[in-house]
Amino acid sequence: MGQYNIDSIKQRYATFYTIAHFKVSDDNRWISFSKIYKKNTDTTIVANADKQQSIKAVLVGVSESYFLRDNRFFWLGNGKAQIINLRNGGKKEFKEVSKIEILPTLGYYAVLYKSRFLEVFDSKDKLVTSVSDVTQLVSNKRDKLYVIVKQNNLSSVWSLQSKEFKKVYTSEQGIKKIMLAPSQKYLAVTEQEKSSDGLQLVLLDTNSLKVSRVGNGFIKSDYIEVREINNGVAFFLDFNSRPKPAPTAQPEIKYGTDPDLWLYRMGEQYHEYWVYDVKSEQSQKVNPDLAFMAAMDHDRYFLSFDREERSAYISSVSWFDIYLYDRFVKTSKKILTQTSNLVVSRGGEFIIGFNEEKKRWILYHTLSSKETIIENAEIQRPVFSEDNRYAFFESSSGLYQLDLHTQNQPPIALTENIKVAILNVKEDVIYGTLGADFRIRSINAKKPIIFEQYDQNSNETSYAEWFQDKIKVLLPTTKNRVSDFKIISGNKTFFSLEENFNIPQIIYKYNGALKKKVFQSNIHDRKIYTAKQEVLSYKNSLGVSIKGVLYYPLNFDAQKKYPLVVSIYEVQNKSASVYPYPYFSGIGVNIRSLIDNGYFVFLPDVVLDSRGPGFSALDCVHSGLDALKGYTNIESSRVGLMGHSFGGFGTSFIASHSNRFAAYISGAAVTDLVKFYFSFSQERKLPNYPRFENGQFDMKVPFSQNKMLYYDNSPIANVEKVNKPIFLWAGLKDGNVPYDHTEEFYTGLLRNKKKAVVLYYRDQDHDLAKNSAESIDLHLRILEWWGYFLKDKRDIPWIDKEIKRGAN
Repeated sequence: MGQYNIDSIKQRYATFYTIAHFKVSDDNRWISFSKIYKKNTDTTIVANADKQQSIKAVLVGVSESYFLRDNRFFWLGNGKAQIINLRNGGKKEFKEVSKIEILPTLGYYAVLYKSRFLEVFDSKDKLVTSVSDVTQLVSNKRDKLYVIVKQNNLSSVWSLQSKEFKKVYTSEQGIKKIMLAPSQKYLAVTEQEKSSDGLQLVLLDTNSLKVSRVGNGFIKSDYIEVREINNGVAFFLDFNSRPKPAPTAQPEIKYGTDPDLWLYRMGEQYHEYWVYDVKSEQSQKVNPDLAFMAAMDHDRYFLSFDREERSAYISSVSWFDIYLYDRFVKTSKKILTQTSNLVVSRGGEFIIGFNEEKKRWILYHTLSSKETIIENAEIQRPVFSEDNRYAFFESSSGLYQLDLHTQNQPPIALTENIKVAILNVKEDVIYGTLGADFRIRSINAKKPIIFEQYDQNSNETSYAEWFQDKIKVLLPTTKNRVSDFKIISGNKTFFSLEENFNIPQIIYKYNGALKKKVFQSNIHDRKIYTAKQEVLSYKNSLGVSIKGVLYYPLNFDAQKKYPLVVSIYEVQNKSASVYPYPYFSGIGVNIRSLIDNGYFVFLPDVVLDSRGPGFSALDCVHSGLDALKGYTNIESSRVGLMGHSFGGFGTSFIASHSNRFAAYISGAAVTDLVKFYFSFSQERKLPNYPRFENGQFDMKVPFSQNKMLYYDNSPIANVEKVNKPIFLWAGLKDGNVPYDHTEEFYTGLLRNKKKAVVLYYRDQDHDLAKNSAESIDLHLRILEWWGYFLKDKRDIPWIDKEIKRGAN
């Protein structure tokens, strides 16, 4: 491959980066962020938020960082900690460091050395106190600091009190870990019995230092999951054991009505549940009828459910029947069926679960046992007000407010027909394994609700707050993509991280109506400012409105004609506002490298319907090409189609049904829907048929009910009709779409003597590792393939070997 200079390409691509881990100091004077390079070591930048491009520090290898009072920045990386005075540049360094902590309310910071020696300093860098033999430290990031000290085979817990450490608890056994409860009223201490490795929980009152032992002695388990209930009224303990699986028996036996495929994926789990009542100081072992329990912030009622799913694995998500367990009377009753997602209010009075069969959210009141179906198909993730008066719902058509007592549910004015996401939600996951998603989600409705608004029609974003029935715009409507938005509580100043197709990422500072640029990324990329793009709106043959994003070649000349590369996946129009920078992609598609090299690039949306995913993709792509017919600068005879994964499937299908393309590139594609439907995912350890019936392929019916739909939408069924050269590639370690789909399609092409090249990357997965030798190889071959077929660049040996084979 000699058409492109790989060294110069690598050198150029290495200069581009994205911004991540964006932070703002409490006084809004300083910002920090990471420059994420695809190849080079990442760096952390600290800058002045009041001046443009005013960099105060450039740091390498930062793993942890904080802003301190008095304009100082505290960071840790590669065993070194450092405090930088951002005003005068002064530095204080610490070597051989394993952990740092801050206590801003006290004006303290702490440094734990690899030697297990801990030092605490004040804001003047004066040593306050120290302690040796520290194995763990826990902080609330404000004013509390606890450590485990292990000396002479004896473990103890020490607390920072004023200006010194005091021993607050000593164990004759080992102390495995400590955890500060969310209320900060208690420190949960996990003890490990030396003779048996059994575990026991000790609760330490952080004010009185009173010690309470929970449960009935040491219990054999791998770990204890501790959840505080109702701000410290009680505690829920899950003693969890996961024994190592026994060697697989020969033969391995599975059954056609197996309700417990999770067992093969997760391994066996054993649980022993306890509830500790703080006021009575009593521990109660809880034995529900079902296998699993979750605390929902109520000291009497708990959720319980079985591992056996109710979906028969036909859904991409797991469904469970949910029971309410009453620990006082020791009974369970079913309250929700076929539930995939579940949200609980603070205090556990209300539960809202999504019923997969009815496709509706169900409201359940634990005190009255009243169940209400919320008849609104548009609403999405709920969040409760902390006073249990309202539930708010995000949706694609506005923000909805449900009165939990009157059931009235109007949309909040001025948010209608706009996709809304609430930002300032307090959220706790109460159960997140076995495919379940159970959470407590709350918001303080006595303070403004901050939310993002996204208009899907205009691709515009804005940020606003809603309070006392009034909406105040914070960030005005912009066509830029806003990837981060930060506002300090009670402050009128906020920051945004924005970008667009012709604007690299920028950090802005807003102060009222005043908008100021603080930092511009990739300032060297001056060419992108000349980039041109259009978002086209059109309809497919069924009259469904869809969009496509058209990128013009950089340095576009209206007097010239250019080739076009069409890249497909699913709905892509939201990516119109994403800054396209060049890098060696793991999926082969790189918009910037194509427009840099003189191609139009078109991203048509693919929406699915009852015809199946293949015919839907074909129709959407052809409709998109029809919408481009008036673009005289596009050379219609030089159009290529490419895609990866689901886009690779669409590409392979279209290649066997279309005559509108000069060549194709298909990566990691499903080519036989029937085979894939009846296969087992090695990644998920579950069948693949949910991906068809209710998942990405959205067939809506099982194979048994419409076999021809599956056959007809399989690229392999018409492989003999591929009439233009096609380039296939796959990773041999692909656990998502096994490479044998690519092999099968190649075999079909081979049998029918079609022009094709296939690449197998031996050590790669579904996506090639970014910036790996394989992704660089693929990147260059894609450029050469399009150059060969869309620009008449010949004499490329690896392509010539196939195309010229048998030529006269």
